[in-house]
Amino acid sequence: MARLVKQSLGQEVTRMLKRMIIDGELEPGQRLVEDRLAAELGISRTPLREALHRLEQEGLLQKRAAGGYVLRPFDAEEVEEAVQVRALLEARVAALAARRATPEQVAALRANLAAFREAAAGADLARLAELNAEFHLLLRAAGGSLLLARLLDEIEGVVERIIRALVPLREAGEWSDEDHARIVAAVEAGDADAAAKAMRAHVLHGGEAVLDTLRHAEGETPPLK
Repeated sequence: MARLVKQSLGQEVTRMLKRMIIDGELEPGQRLVEDRLAAELGISRTPLREALHRLEQEGLLQKRAAGGYVLRPFDAEEVEEAVQVRALLEARVAALAARRATPEQVAALRANLAAFREAAAGADLARLAELNAEFHLLLRAAGGSLLLARLLDEIEGVVERIIRALVPLREAGEWSDEDHARIVAAVEAGDADAAAKAMRAHVLHGGEAVLDTLRHAEGETPPLK
């Protein structure tokens, strides 16, 4: 019989640091000092080093020649590639959710959509970010693919960090509301093709907003397609 495997401390620290990066608590170019971080998190340096190495592999951190790590700077070409990959994976998740979602899971998506609109109306940016993350997690649960969930967990740190840093959350909330509504309607109708199309458009919408900002800094970049 298969057994549940408890997450290691290193995995928990990885998740915690990733959230700090996405939320903007760590700045691009900021040096991550192991002793200071370990003290702040109340952990030893061993799981912290495991987490830092993992985040380097995921493309969030960059190792310094003089030692330690810094957040990787934004790169338009890499951003476009990451968004394209995420769009493919999220579209597949949405299609699976349309085929597999239970009535309870659809109800949870509807509740999330209502809460998202309430947070947007109240300009509660922290709540908007929380509900947006929850929306995608609910879809992954409804899709039921552990492989897709794992792949998305690895790539979303890069994409979400960039979107949160370069696109005002209030602005993103306005179009996310409409995008989410189309996705939920397709899932509820059991229309896998429509769900995939709506999700792909949603992810590319965010990616295009990011690239619009980066183009001004790095020169023109071909639009996402």
